[in-house]
Amino acid sequence: MKQASAGVSWLQPREVRPCLVKAIAQFNEARVCSEEEDENKACRLVRDGLDVLQAGLGAHQDSGGNGDWLRSKMLGKLMRDSGLTVPIVDLSSLWGIVDWLFDYPVNRLAIYGTLRRGEPNHKIIKHITGEWVNGFVRGRIEEHYGFPFFIGDDQGGMVPVEILSSVELPGSLERIDRFEGVWYRRTLIPVYDSAGSIFFIANIYCKSEKMFNPGLLY
Repeated sequence: MKQASAGVSWLQPREVRPCLVKAIAQFNEARVCSEEEDENKACRLVRDGLDVLQAGLGAHQDSGGNGDWLRSKMLGKLMRDSGLTVPIVDLSSLWGIVDWLFDYPVNRLAIYGTLRRGEPNHKIIKHITGEWVNGFVRGRIEEHYGFPFFIGDDQGGMVPVEILSSVELPGSLERIDRFEGVWYRRTLIPVYDSAGSIFFIANIYCKSEKMFNPGLLY
């Protein structure tokens, strides 16, 4: 299996990483709000996350730059997609910007448990044709009721994962969500190579807050 190696260049500066981690946390919270049909809060969180990225990247541009690289790129993307002089910015458009900025993480799934090749539940994704690489995510694995649960922590250790990259993956995510159930929550996470550089952003199933709080199930 191939090893992950550093990808998108703007993700690489270590000074930008705190902003990246904070933005991803807001995007993940926005996804929860979207699932709970709180679109206004989801929009606000995605916008806030994009502003965090804008601030982090702008602060580390060349001194001759205007610090507005990300904003101009996003505006251009929105206008191309909408075909309008003034783009329409709704939740769907904002998620499109996030996908575009992170080089479409919807096509990548970081796997650490029973979905891996050779494991009993790999059959759930066996039909998906794609490329597999090895990488690492920061956090830890806990075991509950005989199942592994990933808990993300940017200051945590490096947990090895297998990453499936496939344009077929988006069509299967809802089915995988149903299989994983309410004890797992699909989130975005940076994936690192063996040298500690960020390879890309991917989806991963981590422990859900609903696992130990049955009241949240209703």
